[in-house]
Amino acid sequence: MKPTGIENQNLSDIMENMRKLVGKVVRISVKESKPKTHWEERVGVIEGVYPTVFLFRFKNRRNVDERVAYSYVDVAIDDVKILN
Repeated sequence: MKPTGIENQNLSDIMENMRKLVGKVVRISVKESKPKTHWEERVGVIEGVYPTVFLFRFKNRRNVDERVAYSYVDVAIDDVKILN
């Protein structure tokens, strides 16, 4: 089942929304590559917003900090959902 989240119209709107979330704890859902129907939910902090990507820091299953960069295109095509 596809999670629902913040809906955005274009990349500049997505970037602006992400800029407002910097430093805040958010919950995201990420479409895993295998199988494509699997969604993984993560809770973490938006660390930074850059021209084409944003950085997300979270604790992985081993309770170790992990950083991942997601592009605004990932959000636009619904491979990454920012959940309410």
